[in-house]
Amino acid sequence: MRFLLIFLPIILAAIGQLILKIGMNKLGQFNLIKTFTHPTVLLGLFFYGASLILWLTVLSKEKLSFVYPLVAFSYVVTVILSKVILKEPVPTLRWVGLFVIIVGILIIAKTA
Repeated sequence: MRFLLIFLPIILAAIGQLILKIGMNKLGQFNLIKTFTHPTVLLGLFFYGASLILWLTVLSKEKLSFVYPLVAFSYVVTVILSKVILKEPVPTLRWVGLFVIIVGILIIAKTA
């Protein structure tokens, strides 16, 4: 349950990033008013907001030096979502970097 509480806001933030990217792809160019009134961008911000609320809960219960490095997992989730949903190419060296991040996360998680 502890790790669910820690990783849920991280995953929600990554999903929020994906949705924000989809919204910005639909808009094309950044325009302050159009951006912050676009339904897809608003949905992405909703996910970010939900992530923030859950993250504040995590911070109230856990040591920052333990949980903050785990935020790196959002990089892994974001790249996988970008590959699967946005069909973005992911070079081999980037996969190697993600593997290194995962190893680091596992090492940090062992200190729990």
